[in-house]
Amino acid sequence: MTTSETRPAFTALSADDADNQLTEIESLCMNCYAKGHTRLLLTRIPFYKDVILSSFECDSCHFKNNDIQPAQSVEPLGIIINVHVTQPGDLNRQFVKSGYGTIRIKELDFEQEPYSTNGVLTTIEGFFDSIVENINKTIKQIEESLEDLKKNSTDDSQSSISEFEQQKSKLDDFIKRVESLKTLSQPFHFEIDDPSGNSCIENPKAPYRDEQMTTKKYRRTVKQNESLGINEEENATGTGSTEAKSETQNAESITDEILTFQTNCPYCDSPCDTNMKVTQIPYFKEVIIMATACDACGHKSNEVKSGTGIAPEGVRYTLSMNDATDLSRDILVSETSSFAIPELDFEISSSRSIGGKFTTLEGIFTTLKDELANVIMPFSGGDSHDPNSDQNRMKSFIDTLKAILAGEEFVTVVLDDPAGSCYLQNTCAPEPDPQLTVEHYKRSEEQDELLGISDMKVENYETS
Repeated sequence: MTTSETRPAFTALSADDADNQLTEIESLCMNCYAKGHTRLLLTRIPFYKDVILSSFECDSCHFKNNDIQPAQSVEPLGIIINVHVTQPGDLNRQFVKSGYGTIRIKELDFEQEPYSTNGVLTTIEGFFDSIVENINKTIKQIEESLEDLKKNSTDDSQSSISEFEQQKSKLDDFIKRVESLKTLSQPFHFEIDDPSGNSCIENPKAPYRDEQMTTKKYRRTVKQNESLGINEEENATGTGSTEAKSETQNAESITDEILTFQTNCPYCDSPCDTNMKVTQIPYFKEVIIMATACDACGHKSNEVKSGTGIAPEGVRYTLSMNDATDLSRDILVSETSSFAIPELDFEISSSRSIGGKFTTLEGIFTTLKDELANVIMPFSGGDSHDPNSDQNRMKSFIDTLKAILAGEEFVTVVLDDPAGSCYLQNTCAPEPDPQLTVEHYKRSEEQDELLGISDMKVENYETS
């Protein structure tokens, strides 16, 4: 009797993993129309997401093409990532750009439009090299055209020759400007704007904050949604009112029962059940708890969402830990909240790894420690990096987390949520807690836009 082990379709990159499946298929070369070979690798980039790496090579004409595509759905929000390049080490930053992303370099007045290239996984220096390589190919084509025109020179061809020479001169000047930035003759800004949200740039200081990099998420425009194939039209057939009445009638029964619905496992994509329960957190609000367990691969996950919508104001909790018992405080980290430890210069914004969790402070620190200890540092490999530096930085951070969990070190925890859906337990409730500061604040315009509040029409919404 033979047994087969169920393993995730997407696994972390590892040279020691002999079981990593590299799929090779025969495909048509679009350069010479002969038969070539395409290699596919389904893998997971730590701190990022699942991706599909593809590599095509033709044995007949030796044409090669590489591509990277996200294996997950389009993100709810677009993303703009801007890096201020000031030192040679910044040129070694690796980045992932999807086919929907736009690359901008303000100092060059340069912009690479989406759809002009496939998904890219390279470094900033490698991107500059590809620019120079592509421009040199164009210059070579211009030189060949000039040679043909000069061989068959006529009065009519003189204007074309002059035009080609001007183009060649402008391209040569642009290459000099690119080479000048490569030598860091001046600092510059490297920016990726991706409406699909499926791009990222390496943070060499991970898990600490990178002061040279700024990340901004935004709501897509209608045109951007159309380019991504997202249809925003709502089906107003009149069934909505019937469903609303049914939901109102069953509202009380929902809070008293566990609902189950079918879904697919995020790891092995096998069918599994998700259980959902509405519950009340004392001195806070109503929340929805969802738990998923896969019988095929054994993966388990849970998630907590607010059941009362967006609060009128944002909320910020600041806890000064001074005893090991603080680790037992309940905490709700929503998907829109940020979790920071100022003493460690550490912050996670809108985290997928710890967002949507209702646990204790000990559970949050344990989750951070386990995730950082079990994954490979993203982009830490390669000839352009010092692996010892990355490993020592990560080891020092994990050791600090272990000291916090052991009650040997105390830090300040800041939990900030512009949607007002996060929670940190007050152990003195209903009296004030001297260690805990709760601050309610008015959201900024950027935060309202990120949460979609700016686009909400709350008056005369039934009229066009």
